[in-house]
Amino acid sequence: MTSCDRLQEREAITETRDISSHAPKPHADIPSSTRFYDDAKEQPQQRPNFRELLTWTLPEGWKESATPDPMGMRLLDLRFGPNQEGECYISLMPGPAGGLEANVNRWRTQMGQTPYTADEIAKLPKKPFFNRDATFVAFDGDFKGFGAEAAKTGYRMLGLIHSADQATIFVKLTGPKALVDQNTAAFDAFCLSIKPNLPKQE
Repeated sequence: MTSCDRLQEREAITETRDISSHAPKPHADIPSSTRFYDDAKEQPQQRPNFRELLTWTLPEGWKESATPDPMGMRLLDLRFGPNQEGECYISLMPGPAGGLEANVNRWRTQMGQTPYTADEIAKLPKKPFFNRDATFVAFDGDFKGFGAEAAKTGYRMLGLIHSADQATIFVKLTGPKALVDQNTAAFDAFCLSIKPNLPKQE
């Protein structure tokens, strides 16, 4: 209780000192955000719209999905077929995105297939893409996409993976095998049409 009694005490200020001429002048009228450097914090950078970096030509009968990608990973999400059961999308990830082997075998697993060995992956065919060669895959099986409760039987998957130091681009198509076979040429043409969206020359 002794400390509480000291609240009633008053001590007079009897000493003063002059402010140094080298000390910064006080600014009493500045807001607290400036005083405590809150307004100096960097504003969060907006994520660039990678979709604007590419251009492409849609095959006849293909159209963009009306349902947004829940994962936000697809730059372009397309549907085709009489009941829109076929799908094809472009996705882009920074850097090597886990590497070619991991991504190919992730797709293999989605189709209910056993993983490829490093030697089998090295022997996969290439297709022209982005003025370079991309690894091409074609798998048959029962497709179980991310979050699906059950696999879809009798499916076929086509895919291209192009990896560079800066980013990895994926083009992936899935659907019933007969429908995919009917759209294989359209897939090839679509992949060839994907190009960097270069600024127009004035």
